[in-house]
Amino acid sequence: MQVRNIQPRGRRRAKGKEATEKQMLAQRRSQFVRHDPQVINKPFMTEKNAPFYLAENQRFVSTGAATEEKSLRDQRLAQKKELFHAKRSVNINRERTRWKAEEKKYIHSDRRMQRFRETGQKAVTNKLSVPYDTINHKFKDGLDAERLGFKEKYYKYRADTRKDRLYSRANGRFNPITGAEVIRTAPTQKPATPPNLKHLPAWQRR
Repeated sequence: MQVRNIQPRGRRRAKGKEATEKQMLAQRRSQFVRHDPQVINKPFMTEKNAPFYLAENQRFVSTGAATEEKSLRDQRLAQKKELFHAKRSVNINRERTRWKAEEKKYIHSDRRMQRFRETGQKAVTNKLSVPYDTINHKFKDGLDAERLGFKEKYYKYRADTRKDRLYSRANGRFNPITGAEVIRTAPTQKPATPPNLKHLPAWQRR
């Protein structure tokens, strides 16, 4: 049996693999149509008299339904962005106005407190709202104290009068719970109007 020995290719010959493939592609014949460069110079270029010809600058510009839909969508998106920016501007202006008002209020309050610290005016006005001493339970001097004392006496007189009237009309002389006879006290005398309050109207005395 004879064996055919082939000399192995070296690395220098292997470098020509790409050139060999290009040569084989150029020389292929099976099911392959080659255009003559003199007849068709650019196979992918459409002739100007063809019905589907389109210039290069208009090739990627469409005027169909997709373009119209995209145009409408861009308009809606632009309107949304414009509305968003308008609302944002209104909110920013309103917030700036609010912060300016808060700043003015804070400055006014700070200046007021600083003035109170310097003059001590706040401590002077720290007094009771009624002319009555809560320690010794006595009324102070002055017209307001007389008016307050007269009001207290008048309210006590009205309460005692109402109590006597209720006992006389509802329960008679006996206590409805115990049945014992009710010992009534002398009727309360109506308090006299102080001399300093006689010149005032009735609604200012009481």
